[in-house]
Amino acid sequence: HRHRRRPVRLVTALQEAPPQPPRAAGRRRTPLVAALLVAALALLALAGLRAAPGTARFAPAALSFSGEAPVVTLPSYGPQGMHVVGYEHGATTQVAVRLRNDGPLPLTVTGVAVDGGVAPLLAVRAVAGLPVDVPAGGEAVVEVTAELGNCEYFHEREVQNYAAAEVAFTVLGRPGTATVPFDRPVMVHSPMIVGCPDRLLDRQAHDRSDLTGAA
Repeated sequence: HRHRRRPVRLVTALQEAPPQPPRAAGRRRTPLVAALLVAALALLALAGLRAAPGTARFAPAALSFSGEAPVVTLPSYGPQGMHVVGYEHGATTQVAVRLRNDGPLPLTVTGVAVDGGVAPLLAVRAVAGLPVDVPAGGEAVVEVTAELGNCEYFHEREVQNYAAAEVAFTVLGRPGTATVPFDRPVMVHSPMIVGCPDRLLDRQAHDRSDLTGAA
């Protein structure tokens, strides 16, 4: 019987090439890339925190009144209607200010201010219910106590209108402020002289320029 010869496999020099040494440079780059990525993420997080107050949005604040001063709401007076406060010297009114957070993030309301100038007919004396947390899409009520006064600095045909409140807040620990309009403006009419015990007959005797420093 003839014996068949088995084929001999030839191993070339290329197949027997030694393994490549590990790349030390690649290992050195990995921590550097990770550090740069962490730094970039930190910068993005810091930028997000700084921009957080800019995301705050408030719906118009709904007002409701209680207390000594007479108040009437006229829904058809003007384009939005009007809350009209009857002036009774020295009387106080409590105004429940309902704030709605229309922004995408929760926030904390830290202050509510109503600017009536240096001698407001409706002077804010206290604000209760602060600070208050308001979730995104949620509501909170802050109670403002105001006193009717300073009529001596107005003649009987003057009125003061209050259209908005300045609301201070924080978002993710960052402070911000917003001008929040009322659902309806608030109007206070200066009384006749019989309703203002401190007013003099001479209209020029009391002038708000004394309070502002104007000539």
